[in-house]
Amino acid sequence: MAVINEKVIEKVIGRLTDMRMTLEPEERVVLDEMVIGGPEVVAHAVTPDAQKVVPRVTLEDDKYRIVIP
Repeated sequence: MAVINEKVIEKVIGRLTDMRMTLEPEERVVLDEMVIGGPEVVAHAVTPDAQKVVPRVTLEDDKYRIVIP
């Protein structure tokens, strides 16, 4: 089941990246904040050793990337 979810997440991230390229700069800022902004609940993004918060999605080279800790 996890593999299926990963594929779906990758597909969604790819589509969001494609959509991001069609937006105006100020719209990109809003979308970026929605996608890669800070976690709503920090506990969901904390690594198992509780040392740092790891985002699930980052922005690299104008593309969203999934981060799997």
